[in-house]
Amino acid sequence: MTLLRNALAFSVFYLFSSVGFSQLAPVEITAEVLAHSSSSSTNAAPETRQRVSVVVGMEQQLFPSYLLARATTTPKKQTYKLGDGDGNVAVQVYNPGLNKPVRVEVGATPFSEATVFEGTMREEGRDYEITPRILWNFEKLRGLLQPTPVNFTVTTYIDNEKVGHRTVVATMRSVNDCPYYWEDDETGTGDLDLNYMYVAYINEDDPVVDEVLTQALQTDIVDGFDGYQMGDKKRVDDQVFSIWFALQKRGIRYSSISTNSSTGVSQNLYSQRIRTIDQTWNNRQANCVDGMVLMASVLRSIHIDPVLVLMADHCVLGYYRDAEHKDLACLETSMIGDLDLRKIRSFRRQKASQKLFTEARQRAQRHYRNSKDSFDKDPRYRFIVVADVRKSGIRPIGR
Repeated sequence: MTLLRNALAFSVFYLFSSVGFSQLAPVEITAEVLAHSSSSSTNAAPETRQRVSVVVGMEQQLFPSYLLARATTTPKKQTYKLGDGDGNVAVQVYNPGLNKPVRVEVGATPFSEATVFEGTMREEGRDYEITPRILWNFEKLRGLLQPTPVNFTVTTYIDNEKVGHRTVVATMRSVNDCPYYWEDDETGTGDLDLNYMYVAYINEDDPVVDEVLTQALQTDIVDGFDGYQMGDKKRVDDQVFSIWFALQKRGIRYSSISTNSSTGVSQNLYSQRIRTIDQTWNNRQANCVDGMVLMASVLRSIHIDPVLVLMADHCVLGYYRDAEHKDLACLETSMIGDLDLRKIRSFRRQKASQKLFTEARQRAQRHYRNSKDSFDKDPRYRFIVVADVRKSGIRPIGR
């Protein structure tokens, strides 16, 4: 798994408290994070300035996972920003006079309908950012499995005079491409930490979850899934182990695939390929991230709170063993495929799986223990409580 390069600066999306990794401040995720503009006035005459510029996505890269996960987030109001769009298509305009009407038209694409924004720029001599609400076709976004170029044609009018008409060729990435960091080398507005996007691939409502739970019950390790209701940490571990055993019986094998066709296109924009949980289940392949999001999805559905523990070039799944979130266990999900149950006699399989489950917990705990000091100061290390990210408005991308 490729997470972040050594040169990345610490960002502000996840704030750790002084008591350590087990307490995480609430995540605040705003909707204006992509387009960058200056709200300062200028003494230059309008005719000497570029009056209109168009920004599309992150360096003209658009991620369906990002659009789907943030579809219901509320834009943050700012003085010199107009429109209630998500910032993936933005127009930066210099206002030449008082109370100037502005109109922005964005043409239709294979993934969105045509849209129009109309408003008023109140203050003269200011740079305004206009973000029309793009009417995305979410079903087409969910179905996109490889990158494709997309033309965005944007026309801008000030005071009924056409001042800009531009077509930007952007790349719509695969739904499996997950952006997790964007370095800011030009605007000075700061790096953008997108590690919360891993949570978008966790889907506790996917039908695969019911299939996993059905097979987990058939192992007879537990007689039901009741989360923390019994107040028994061993029962919580047994519920997690039954899911682990069900995945092993399914034949999930380790696959290191994590790169995508756009890897390396930008030196500042980092992303990773992540399988949706139905792809992992049906194809019986998973890397450390794939296994982590699949198990986290199932745990969420039975009210056991998962945590994503991201480290340099690796990640492990964490889960709380108690409702108070005081006792955290870590699990190395990449070890699920280390045991081929077909080569073990049936009456010995559960015991062999239990042994590997214990080893996977011990290894993951060592990974965390050896990296513990890095979570407060190294941006390659993140401790993400899934429930906190859900509360901030990040939804599953679905299928």
